[in-house]
Amino acid sequence: MLHFKDEREQRFWDNYLITLQQSGIAPNLFSYYVRHCEWYIKSHKNIRLKDHTTQDVSDYFKLRINSPNVSAYVKRQEMDAIKLLFQTIRSPIYKEIDWDFWKMSCKDLEPTHPTVARNNFKVTTVTAADASTDSPTQTDSSDDNHTDELDKVIKKVRLKNYSIRTESTYTHWLNRFFNYTQVKNYDALSNKDVLDYLSYLALDREVAPATQAIVLNAISFYFKAVLDRDLGDVRQFVKSRPRTKVPVVLTTQELSRILDELNGVQSLLVQLMYGCGLRLMEAVRLRVQDIDFGYQQIIIRNAKGNKERVVPLPVKLVEPIRSHMASIKVQHTEDLSNGLGSTYMSADLVKKYGKSDKQWVWQYVFPSAKHSVDPKSGAVRRHHIHESTLQKAVRTVSRKVEISKRVSCHTFRHSYATHLLERGMDIRTVQELLGHSDVSTTMIYTHTANFAKGKTSSPLDFL
Repeated sequence: MLHFKDEREQRFWDNYLITLQQSGIAPNLFSYYVRHCEWYIKSHKNIRLKDHTTQDVSDYFKLRINSPNVSAYVKRQEMDAIKLLFQTIRSPIYKEIDWDFWKMSCKDLEPTHPTVARNNFKVTTVTAADASTDSPTQTDSSDDNHTDELDKVIKKVRLKNYSIRTESTYTHWLNRFFNYTQVKNYDALSNKDVLDYLSYLALDREVAPATQAIVLNAISFYFKAVLDRDLGDVRQFVKSRPRTKVPVVLTTQELSRILDELNGVQSLLVQLMYGCGLRLMEAVRLRVQDIDFGYQQIIIRNAKGNKERVVPLPVKLVEPIRSHMASIKVQHTEDLSNGLGSTYMSADLVKKYGKSDKQWVWQYVFPSAKHSVDPKSGAVRRHHIHESTLQKAVRTVSRKVEISKRVSCHTFRHSYATHLLERGMDIRTVQELLGHSDVSTTMIYTHTANFAKGKTSSPLDFL
């Protein structure tokens, strides 16, 4: 039970609690939300709550998100509490502030995040928590006995200049393979060990064929690059049962319902993913120089498979992106005046372009509101926003508008490709826009597109 000083204060907080209840906040969190609001109000003693500006809120959030001893969850809860506070008093800034952007800025990029991991990544075997839903058996559980051997794998992977995701995937599966075999002498590993493990994955774990193929690639790489011998003939393992998955595609009406519920940076990111067919990480990693307003195009660099491609910039997004970039340029100018303004550049970019990390063209289009300390160099930088918050927002919004499909950020890319085919675009052009190496990958979208065009129908409709 919450207690307040007088009746006026009681009425004020009673109204706030009603807002919390209407917003679906769990009653056991009410006291935390009130406490967050009290801290905010006390930090602005000389300003009436109704006179607060967006700058007051932004300045407060800048201080809070850089608090090192406060978890990202608590920071997001605090921002949500203050948002509902201004909703309660019907302040205009409730609709003027991009609350979701601030929430997305609460979480730092982890040292193993794909953006920074190439320079900072040091192998650590998969923890029990990471594998709890994926490794129920004792023989496939994780331990820390293979770190030295996995370090050798990482060195060989980097010599081949494979992506960081390939690096982490290979070390993950090789660690599990070593645990399964209970290996002590790695040179004693044989074809039979490989066959047994691949068959185990198919029979006991029921993994997908693609997963089984990845495991085989990882083990084959290890035998050839680290053990310096061929894997030999391992074709006799039990194959996983093939599965055919049809991509989830949204209708234009469903897309509109989702976009109507999103605001600010989250809305802009979703529109980019759908309007340009971008993958999630391609969108959040965009840099200023990648947006070409003159030719009205976006250049996607270092995409999947280390490829680059060009996609048209939708006319509807030109002004919103210009306006967004103008605001982040002001932020960047302030950073420079404070001796900051650095952003992440990979080692190969630093070698080629030198210390250009403070130049405007290298800044992220969607930078975080907070600065982060690089775990390796100790440099204070402004990374891009963390993608996980957008993923959660998309799932939450799709449930809120009652879309009965499994919607993820990648669904917008699926919808982009399908809708282009529905409108008659040549499949080779769609392949190029998506960055697919093989047209057979793009062909998966013709299934849904053909239904939409009416080329495929049920005989029941002719009765």
